[in-house]
Amino acid sequence: MNVDNIDLRLLRVFHALAENGGFAGAQAELGLTPSTLSIHLSNLEQRLGMTLCERGRGGFRLTDKGERVHMATKRLFLALEGFRAETAALRGRLVGELSIGLVDSTVSDARSPIAAAIRRFEQRDNDVHIRLAVDRPAALNHALLDGRLNVAVGVFPRHVTGVTYETLYTEGSLLYCGLGHPLFDLKPGEPADIQRCRYVARAYNLDRDLAAMGQVVHKASVENMEAEAHLILSGQFIGFLPEHYAAQWVAAGRMRTIDPERYRMESDIALAVPSVGKPNLVVRTFCDDLLAASAARLAAV
Repeated sequence: MNVDNIDLRLLRVFHALAENGGFAGAQAELGLTPSTLSIHLSNLEQRLGMTLCERGRGGFRLTDKGERVHMATKRLFLALEGFRAETAALRGRLVGELSIGLVDSTVSDARSPIAAAIRRFEQRDNDVHIRLAVDRPAALNHALLDGRLNVAVGVFPRHVTGVTYETLYTEGSLLYCGLGHPLFDLKPGEPADIQRCRYVARAYNLDRDLAAMGQVVHKASVENMEAEAHLILSGQFIGFLPEHYAAQWVAAGRMRTIDPERYRMESDIALAVPSVGKPNLVVRTFCDDLLAASAARLAAV
């Protein structure tokens, strides 16, 4: 079909429905009633001559053709955003959207360059809408590949084809227990018998977490640091946490390290960007600001 402004409006409605998995999320995002969304979707299906989704009592589900149109729509909107950004750059102004992904619990790290990079970026002449998301490493990789994220910063235990990674700094993690745990009152130099302790590991880094401990009772798995902190603070589990993140509870007397000379883990925090296609000026500028902020942070710490 020949795409005009009406078709772009209909495609944006379809994109919101597909991204939100149905009418409720799209209604909140677009501010349209369910009946209006349904009319727009039906009009688009008539324009394309195909059924894009199934909706009814069984719920909302994209058809096979709907999935393909969804992917094509993503590529279209990315191209339009790139065009908008590049033409705005000719006028000396940054315009568009910037989607950034992060792993959780890095805000307490003095070496994290995120806040400083955003400060640098916002001091530029721009009309850029920033979207900031926190998610698991695997989800960040997936979002980079399908275009939902422009950049991501975090620990990436598994590198995937189609994404380029550049190490920014190294994060240190130590083994912790909480107040009330049998190991909490160990005296300095006293050996810690961890083999019978309940151990919580990160599901996205499971092999490495288990290898660092040897023989241990793996009793719980988590997807983020906050969940792990809850388990450790219960006084029933031991587990690795980033040193900067656990510092608040150590200072409050609610956590302590276990044999920090022996149980220490280093993880690379990396900048990840899609390796396919050329990033637009907004993305390139933010990456430059991020790398500059990271270098400044490392020099200051």
